[in-house]
Amino acid sequence: MHSDAREGLLMLRRFVASRAFASIIGGVMAVVVVAAGAVYFLQPANNLLGYCAIMPDAIGLYEGNDVKMRGIKVGTVTALRPEGTGVRVDFEVDAAHPLRGEASATTVADSIVADRTLAVLGTKGTDWDTGTCITKTVTPKSLTQTFNAMSKVADELQGGDDPAARDRVKRAITLFDQATAGTGPKLNDIVMQLAAALRSPDAAVSHIGSLIDNLADLTTSIANGWGDLRQMLDGLAPILQIVNDVWDSVVELVNSIVTILPWLNDVTTKYGGPILQLLDASVPLVHLLGANVAGLKQLIDMIPAIAAMFRNSTDPQTGAVAVSYAPPRVALPEAQAQQVCTWLNGIAPGRCGGTADGMTSVDLVPLILGSVGAR
Repeated sequence: MHSDAREGLLMLRRFVASRAFASIIGGVMAVVVVAAGAVYFLQPANNLLGYCAIMPDAIGLYEGNDVKMRGIKVGTVTALRPEGTGVRVDFEVDAAHPLRGEASATTVADSIVADRTLAVLGTKGTDWDTGTCITKTVTPKSLTQTFNAMSKVADELQGGDDPAARDRVKRAITLFDQATAGTGPKLNDIVMQLAAALRSPDAAVSHIGSLIDNLADLTTSIANGWGDLRQMLDGLAPILQIVNDVWDSVVELVNSIVTILPWLNDVTTKYGGPILQLLDASVPLVHLLGANVAGLKQLIDMIPAIAAMFRNSTDPQTGAVAVSYAPPRVALPEAQAQQVCTWLNGIAPGRCGGTADGMTSVDLVPLILGSVGAR
């Protein structure tokens, strides 16, 4: 049995050491190498997608730098060249991670001294056109730009080139110090009171609870009276409609007032003095009328008589102003009336019309005026 095993091992050793086995092994290795080369060199050309982005700058970005999407490497930078006011960055991305929708790009660095990587990001949508460069790009500011901006802000706070404003910050700090001088104890008291309130918050919570309860009562009252409130609001609708209807008239009235006010201003400017003098002069007359009129009723009772007087002072046919006059009448005893009539006829014959019933009828006004003219 042992001899059979020994013979098998000897035969296997002879086969491995033979030229046939070496030829077989060499052929297999050649096939494997050829297959691997074919897979490597004959793989499809569309496994990478080429994109470009117009960046504001390319600080820290070089050919061969990584292209990442959400922190995962998906490609490399292939070329950089100036274009317009920015830099065009060409890069390739694995076809398994194409850009879609509204693509954007930026440069990211793990520290302020390390090279930057190009970070790209897409959104939902169709695939991004590889022939169109990404323009939605941003880059971090460099240390030089950051320090220059800080220096510019500090210089502006110091007044810039204006020598008179050089101590602006100093004056502001001085004024703040003067304004807060002596307020330390008061501020300390406020802090202590706040600390005491925080140590015992039950009182504050109780106040808040009372406010919430009062608010609940208020909302309950509003809810219970909502019907009346709604009825009142419904009643406002006709009123608002009336206001809306008359609003045009109000606008016209306001426009008329705007037109009248300049006229009133001109009248006041030109005739204000005489008008005020007339009003001042009418004050005594008003007092006189008020003194002679016992009351408002008597004044109103006088209005019909005054109106009738003005109505009777015009001729109804011609419209001319006419004044009717009735001479006074005096009753005398018949004997005296006869004597008066005789005397009057002696002065002006025919003026006395008789003494019937003890009344003498004489045109007194013509008699007096004629006597004066005779003299």
